[in-house]
Amino acid sequence: MELYQLRTFVAVAEEGSITGAGKRIHATQPAVSAHIKALEEELGVRLFDRVPRGVELTQAGAALVQDAIEVLSSAQTLQARAVTLGGEVAGQVGLGLCSDPQFLKVSPLLSLLSERFPKLSLSLIQASSGLILNDIRSRELDAGFVFFGVPYRDLEAIKLAEPEYAIMGAAQWKPLLDKGDSATLSEFTWVMPPSHCPFRGLELDILKRHNISPQRTIGSDSEEVIRPLIVEGKALALVREDEGAELMEAGLAVECTPVGRHPVELNFVYRKGDEQNPSIVALIDIVRRTWGV
Repeated sequence: MELYQLRTFVAVAEEGSITGAGKRIHATQPAVSAHIKALEEELGVRLFDRVPRGVELTQAGAALVQDAIEVLSSAQTLQARAVTLGGEVAGQVGLGLCSDPQFLKVSPLLSLLSERFPKLSLSLIQASSGLILNDIRSRELDAGFVFFGVPYRDLEAIKLAEPEYAIMGAAQWKPLLDKGDSATLSEFTWVMPPSHCPFRGLELDILKRHNISPQRTIGSDSEEVIRPLIVEGKALALVREDEGAELMEAGLAVECTPVGRHPVELNFVYRKGDEQNPSIVALIDIVRRTWGV
Protein backbone atom coordinates (compact mmCIF):
# COMPACT_ATOMS: atom_id res chain seq x y z
CA MET A 1 0.00 0.00 0.00
CA GLU A 2 1.42 3.37 -1.07
CA LEU A 3 0.59 6.86 0.20
CA TYR A 4 -0.16 8.04 -3.34
CA GLN A 5 -2.85 5.36 -3.57
CA LEU A 6 -4.46 6.67 -0.40
CA ARG A 7 -4.28 10.25 -1.71
CA THR A 8 -6.02 9.11 -4.88
CA PHE A 9 -8.64 7.23 -2.87
CA VAL A 10 -9.45 10.33 -0.80
CA ALA A 11 -9.47 12.58 -3.88
CA VAL A 12 -11.93 10.33 -5.74
CA ALA A 13 -14.13 10.04 -2.64
CA GLU A 14 -14.28 13.82 -2.20
CA GLU A 15 -14.63 14.70 -5.88
CA GLY A 16 -17.10 11.94 -6.70
CA SER A 17 -15.49 11.34 -10.07
CA ILE A 18 -12.33 9.93 -11.63
CA THR A 19 -11.98 13.01 -13.83
CA GLY A 20 -12.28 15.47 -10.94
CA ALA A 21 -9.81 13.52 -8.84
CA GLY A 22 -7.34 13.41 -11.73
CA LYS A 23 -7.44 17.19 -12.11
CA ARG A 24 -6.97 17.66 -8.38
CA ILE A 25 -3.94 15.38 -8.02
CA HIS A 26 -2.58 16.14 -11.51
CA ALA A 27 -2.88 12.58 -12.81
CA THR A 28 -4.48 11.06 -15.88
CA GLN A 29 -7.77 9.17 -15.63
CA PRO A 30 -6.05 5.81 -16.38
CA ALA A 31 -3.53 6.50 -13.61
CA VAL A 32 -6.30 7.32 -11.11
CA SER A 33 -8.18 4.14 -12.07
CA ALA A 34 -4.98 2.10 -11.73
CA HIS A 35 -4.31 3.53 -8.25
CA ILE A 36 -7.82 2.63 -7.10
CA LYS A 37 -7.66 -0.85 -8.62
CA ALA A 38 -4.31 -1.58 -6.96
CA LEU A 39 -5.59 -0.34 -3.60
CA GLU A 40 -8.76 -2.44 -3.89
CA GLU A 41 -6.66 -5.52 -4.63
CA GLU A 42 -4.41 -4.73 -1.66
CA LEU A 43 -7.35 -4.26 0.71
CA GLY A 44 -9.50 -7.02 -0.74
CA VAL A 45 -12.63 -4.84 -0.99
CA ARG A 46 -14.35 -2.75 -3.66
CA LEU A 47 -14.13 0.93 -2.76
CA PHE A 48 -16.37 2.54 -5.39
CA ASP A 49 -19.45 1.84 -7.47
CA ARG A 50 -20.01 3.56 -10.80
CA VAL A 51 -23.12 5.76 -10.98
CA PRO A 52 -24.47 7.97 -13.81
CA ARG A 53 -22.85 11.12 -12.38
CA GLY A 54 -19.48 9.49 -11.62
CA VAL A 55 -18.60 7.18 -8.75
CA GLU A 56 -19.74 6.79 -5.16
CA LEU A 57 -18.26 5.03 -2.16
CA THR A 58 -19.34 1.49 -1.42
CA GLN A 59 -20.18 0.61 2.17
CA ALA A 60 -16.60 -0.62 2.63
CA GLY A 61 -15.19 2.50 0.98
CA ALA A 62 -17.22 4.79 3.22
CA ALA A 63 -15.96 2.89 6.28
CA LEU A 64 -12.31 3.19 5.19
CA VAL A 65 -12.03 6.72 3.80
CA GLN A 66 -11.64 8.41 7.19
CA ASP A 67 -8.88 5.94 8.08
CA ALA A 68 -7.11 6.90 4.86
CA ILE A 69 -7.39 10.59 5.75
CA GLU A 70 -5.90 9.93 9.18
CA VAL A 71 -3.01 7.92 7.71
CA LEU A 72 -2.21 10.78 5.31
CA SER A 73 -2.41 13.29 8.15
CA SER A 74 0.00 11.20 10.24
CA ALA A 75 2.38 10.96 7.30
CA GLN A 76 2.24 14.74 6.90
CA THR A 77 3.02 15.21 10.59
CA LEU A 78 5.97 12.82 10.33
CA GLN A 79 7.33 14.63 7.30
CA ALA A 80 6.90 18.03 8.96
CA ARG A 81 8.85 16.89 12.00
CA ALA A 82 11.61 15.44 9.82
CA VAL A 83 11.89 18.67 7.83
CA THR A 84 11.99 20.86 10.91
CA LEU A 85 14.63 18.64 12.48
CA GLY A 86 16.76 18.77 9.35
CA GLY A 87 16.54 22.53 9.02
CA GLU A 88 18.16 22.62 5.58
CA VAL A 89 15.27 23.99 3.52
CA ALA A 90 16.06 26.47 0.78
CA GLY A 91 14.12 28.41 -1.83
CA GLN A 92 11.48 31.13 -2.06
CA VAL A 93 7.80 30.90 -1.20
CA GLY A 94 5.11 33.34 -2.35
CA LEU A 95 2.78 34.19 0.55
CA GLY A 96 -0.47 36.15 0.24
CA LEU A 97 -1.51 38.58 2.98
CA CYS A 98 -5.23 39.35 3.29
CA SER A 99 -4.80 41.98 6.02
CA ASP A 100 -2.22 44.17 7.69
CA PRO A 101 1.11 42.50 8.59
CA GLN A 102 0.75 43.30 12.30
CA PHE A 103 -2.54 41.45 12.60
CA LEU A 104 -1.16 38.51 10.59
CA LYS A 105 1.91 38.33 12.88
CA VAL A 106 4.27 38.67 9.95
CA SER A 107 7.16 40.07 12.01
CA PRO A 108 7.33 37.16 14.52
CA LEU A 109 6.74 34.73 11.65
CA LEU A 110 9.74 36.13 9.76
CA SER A 111 11.88 36.06 12.90
CA LEU A 112 11.06 32.41 13.54
CA LEU A 113 11.57 31.56 9.88
CA SER A 114 15.01 33.21 9.89
CA GLU A 115 15.94 31.33 13.04
CA ARG A 116 14.79 27.86 11.97
CA PHE A 117 15.09 28.00 8.17
CA PRO A 118 17.59 30.73 7.25
CA LYS A 119 17.81 29.60 3.62
CA LEU A 120 14.05 29.88 3.02
CA SER A 121 12.84 33.27 1.73
CA LEU A 122 9.33 34.70 1.57
CA SER A 123 7.83 36.93 -1.11
CA LEU A 124 4.91 38.78 0.50
CA ILE A 125 1.94 39.89 -1.62
CA GLN A 126 -0.94 42.00 -0.23
CA ALA A 127 -4.34 41.19 -1.79
CA SER A 128 -7.94 40.38 -0.95
CA SER A 129 -8.86 36.86 0.18
CA GLY A 130 -10.61 36.02 -3.08
CA LEU A 131 -7.64 37.01 -5.20
CA ILE A 132 -5.25 35.13 -2.92
CA LEU A 133 -7.29 31.93 -3.28
CA ASN A 134 -7.28 32.28 -7.07
CA ASP A 135 -3.54 32.93 -7.14
CA ILE A 136 -2.82 29.88 -4.98
CA ARG A 137 -4.93 27.68 -7.26
CA SER A 138 -3.19 29.06 -10.36
CA ARG A 139 0.24 28.67 -8.68
CA GLU A 140 0.95 32.40 -8.74
CA LEU A 141 1.25 32.07 -4.95
CA ASP A 142 2.29 29.09 -2.85
CA ALA A 143 0.19 29.83 0.24
CA GLY A 144 -1.65 32.64 1.96
CA PHE A 145 -3.79 34.02 4.75
CA VAL A 146 -7.47 34.37 3.86
CA PHE A 147 -10.69 35.30 5.62
CA PHE A 148 -13.78 33.06 5.67
CA GLY A 149 -13.93 29.40 4.66
CA VAL A 150 -12.28 27.81 1.64
CA PRO A 151 -14.76 26.64 -1.03
CA TYR A 152 -12.25 24.74 -3.19
CA ARG A 153 -11.49 21.03 -2.75
CA ASP A 154 -7.99 21.38 -4.14
CA LEU A 155 -6.93 23.60 -1.23
CA GLU A 156 -6.15 22.81 2.39
CA ALA A 157 -6.92 25.26 5.20
CA ILE A 158 -5.64 25.61 8.77
CA LYS A 159 -7.91 27.73 10.97
CA LEU A 160 -5.82 30.25 12.88
CA ALA A 161 -8.31 32.59 14.56
CA GLU A 162 -11.87 33.92 14.48
CA PRO A 163 -11.82 37.71 14.91
CA GLU A 164 -15.11 39.57 15.17
CA TYR A 165 -16.19 42.42 12.91
CA ALA A 166 -18.59 45.26 13.70
CA ILE A 167 -20.11 48.23 11.90
CA MET A 168 -18.32 51.41 12.98
CA GLY A 169 -19.02 55.11 12.48
CA ALA A 170 -17.62 58.47 13.58
CA ALA A 171 -17.85 59.32 17.28
CA GLN A 172 -20.30 62.19 16.66
CA TRP A 173 -22.85 59.70 15.28
CA LYS A 174 -23.10 57.78 18.59
CA PRO A 175 -26.75 58.73 19.37
CA LEU A 176 -27.89 57.65 15.90
CA LEU A 177 -25.79 54.46 15.86
CA ASP A 178 -27.01 53.51 19.34
CA LYS A 179 -30.57 53.88 18.05
CA GLY A 180 -29.67 51.67 15.11
CA ASP A 181 -33.09 51.35 13.44
CA SER A 182 -33.31 50.54 9.74
CA ALA A 183 -34.52 53.99 8.67
CA THR A 184 -31.71 55.77 10.51
CA LEU A 185 -28.97 53.45 9.27
CA SER A 186 -30.28 53.69 5.70
CA GLU A 187 -29.57 57.43 5.74
CA PHE A 188 -25.83 56.82 6.11
CA THR A 189 -23.32 56.20 3.35
CA TRP A 190 -21.84 52.69 3.70
CA VAL A 191 -18.46 51.40 2.54
CA MET A 192 -19.22 48.37 0.34
CA PRO A 193 -16.43 45.85 -0.34
CA PRO A 194 -15.92 44.93 -4.03
CA SER A 195 -17.27 41.70 -5.52
CA HIS A 196 -13.97 39.79 -5.18
CA CYS A 197 -13.87 40.51 -1.42
CA PRO A 198 -15.61 37.94 0.82
CA PHE A 199 -16.64 40.71 3.25
CA ARG A 200 -19.12 41.92 0.65
CA GLY A 201 -21.32 38.90 1.37
CA LEU A 202 -21.16 39.52 5.12
CA GLU A 203 -22.14 43.17 4.75
CA LEU A 204 -24.98 42.38 2.35
CA ASP A 205 -26.26 39.82 4.86
CA ILE A 206 -26.17 42.44 7.65
CA LEU A 207 -28.09 44.90 5.48
CA LYS A 208 -30.69 42.31 4.56
CA ARG A 209 -31.23 41.00 8.10
CA HIS A 210 -31.67 44.49 9.50
CA ASN A 211 -33.72 45.81 6.54
CA ILE A 212 -31.17 48.53 5.77
CA SER A 213 -31.08 50.14 2.31
CA PRO A 214 -28.17 52.62 2.13
CA GLN A 215 -28.92 55.60 -0.07
CA ARG A 216 -25.28 55.70 -1.12
CA THR A 217 -22.27 53.37 -1.01
CA ILE A 218 -18.52 53.79 -1.50
CA GLY A 219 -16.63 50.80 -2.89
CA SER A 220 -13.39 49.92 -1.08
CA ASP A 221 -11.63 47.06 0.70
CA SER A 222 -8.54 49.07 1.67
CA GLU A 223 -8.10 49.58 5.42
CA GLU A 224 -6.09 52.73 4.69
CA VAL A 225 -9.10 54.18 2.85
CA ILE A 226 -11.81 52.93 5.21
CA ARG A 227 -10.37 54.28 8.47
CA PRO A 228 -10.41 58.01 7.47
CA LEU A 229 -13.88 57.62 5.95
CA ILE A 230 -15.12 56.40 9.34
CA VAL A 231 -13.23 58.93 11.47
CA GLU A 232 -14.24 61.90 9.29
CA GLY A 233 -17.90 60.91 9.42
CA LYS A 234 -18.12 60.10 5.70
CA ALA A 235 -19.37 56.50 5.95
CA LEU A 236 -20.10 53.44 8.06
CA ALA A 237 -17.97 50.33 7.52
CA LEU A 238 -17.04 46.90 8.81
CA VAL A 239 -14.05 47.03 11.14
CA ARG A 240 -12.09 44.25 12.86
CA GLU A 241 -12.45 44.17 16.65
CA ASP A 242 -8.84 45.13 17.47
CA GLU A 243 -8.87 48.08 15.06
CA GLY A 244 -12.28 49.15 16.35
CA ALA A 245 -11.01 49.09 19.93
CA GLU A 246 -8.14 51.42 18.98
CA LEU A 247 -10.51 53.89 17.33
CA MET A 248 -12.91 53.86 20.28
CA GLU A 249 -10.12 54.27 22.85
CA ALA A 250 -8.93 57.31 20.90
CA GLY A 251 -12.48 58.71 20.88
CA LEU A 252 -12.55 58.68 17.07
CA ALA A 253 -15.32 56.15 16.38
CA VAL A 254 -18.17 54.18 17.91
CA GLU A 255 -19.67 50.77 17.28
CA CYS A 256 -23.18 50.29 15.96
CA THR A 257 -24.13 47.73 18.60
CA PRO A 258 -27.72 47.05 17.39
CA VAL A 259 -26.40 45.16 14.34
CA GLY A 260 -24.10 43.03 16.50
CA ARG A 261 -20.66 41.55 16.02
CA HIS A 262 -19.82 38.95 13.41
CA PRO A 263 -17.06 36.30 13.74
CA VAL A 264 -14.96 35.66 10.65
CA GLU A 265 -12.52 32.78 10.18
CA LEU A 266 -8.88 33.51 9.42
CA ASN A 267 -7.25 30.58 7.62
CA PHE A 268 -3.80 29.69 6.33
CA VAL A 269 -4.27 28.07 2.92
CA TYR A 270 -2.10 26.02 0.56
CA ARG A 271 -2.62 23.53 -2.27
CA LYS A 272 -3.46 19.92 -1.53
CA GLY A 273 -0.50 17.73 -2.39
CA ASP A 274 2.03 20.41 -1.45
CA GLU A 275 2.47 18.71 1.94
CA GLN A 276 5.34 16.89 0.21
CA ASN A 277 7.11 20.15 -0.64
CA PRO A 278 9.76 20.78 2.07
CA SER A 279 9.36 24.55 1.74
CA ILE A 280 5.60 24.37 2.33
CA VAL A 281 6.05 21.87 5.16
CA ALA A 282 8.51 24.26 6.81
CA LEU A 283 6.18 27.23 6.32
CA ILE A 284 3.24 25.30 7.78
CA ASP A 285 5.35 24.50 10.83
CA ILE A 286 6.34 28.16 11.25
CA VAL A 287 2.74 29.37 10.88
CA ARG A 288 1.48 26.84 13.42
CA ARG A 289 4.17 27.85 15.91
CA THR A 290 3.56 31.56 15.39
CA TRP A 291 -0.20 31.24 15.90
CA GLY A 292 -0.05 28.50 18.53
CA VAL A 293 -2.24 26.03 16.60
